[in-house]
Amino acid sequence: MKVEACHDLRAFFRQQLTLALTRRRIDARPETEAYIAGVLVDCGMQPPRLDRPLVVALNEALACESALRTVRLMRTGDAALCLAGLFAPHVERTVGSLGLYIHLGSMAYQRAADASRGDASPPAPVDTLAELGEGFPRFVDALHEVAESSALGAVTRDVVRLYDRLRAAGSERAAEEMARQGLFPAPGAKGTC
Repeated sequence: MKVEACHDLRAFFRQQLTLALTRRRIDARPETEAYIAGVLVDCGMQPPRLDRPLVVALNEALACESALRTVRLMRTGDAALCLAGLFAPHVERTVGSLGLYIHLGSMAYQRAADASRGDASPPAPVDTLAELGEGFPRFVDALHEVAESSALGAVTRDVVRLYDRLRAAGSERAAEEMARQGLFPAPGAKGTC
């Protein structure tokens, strides 16, 4: 496998995403593509750490005061997008259904769009959040293609295997290897989803 250095991670992910969207015949607004590329960068720098199930995170976000609600809903949608798009095999093994994450992510973005309507300066364009909510399954497919068409596919498979060994058997070696790679599962990750 050829390894190339990339000095602009956002541009790299934007290019990979644009190619995947084109191959899958998905029309997305440029702002939505830019937002998803940002989610990919964030996920690449710090994968989502869920210290509680995604459904609980969504429920807590919905219960937040209005000033925090949109941001928490966006974070929940972002986590669902990353996990369902980049780590689908792991989600299917641990949760049993990718559909649950797709439903929760779609709902999180739709509610974030609703919550930010009328805000003077929403944290993301309302149209982008609405498009993410409406087209969530298609965007998950595009992210899966990004992961599979780049070195991310191998990396995510390796990380998922290590994490599964850690969860299933409490493997110290798996935990050490994850730490060497800069990955630190949320406390209590062993045996929890």
